[in-house]
Amino acid sequence: MKEAAEGYARNFLFVKKLAEIATEDGVRKAEVIKKKQVEKEQMDLEKTQELADQLDGKAVTINVKEKDGRLFGSVNIKDILRELKKEDIVVSDSAIILNEPIKELGEYEVRIELDHGIEASLMVLVESTN
Repeated sequence: MKEAAEGYARNFLFVKKLAEIATEDGVRKAEVIKKKQVEKEQMDLEKTQELADQLDGKAVTINVKEKDGRLFGSVNIKDILRELKKEDIVVSDSAIILNEPIKELGEYEVRIELDHGIEASLMVLVESTN
């Protein structure tokens, strides 16, 4: 609950349905909405933590064409997302932190930054199809 100037409240806030008069019913309704929002945020945090636990330490193998240890092209975020999607793991592309595309065979640790400041690390194995 906030206090607002009478004219501002009547001519702007009430008209735009951004606020309403603080009656007993209105206060109860606001408390219920706030409680539901807190529960939703808690559920979202739990889901994000489960995803982080699922990703942490997981290894994903990406098969590529190469010659003498150098790739034809590179492995980027979209390739990692595609492999994760094959295993029914959905992560946004902005969550995967890859400083530069991978251009050589080997093992790489990729950091994943999820919502609520939760981080996980994923091992990406780049192997040859030849």
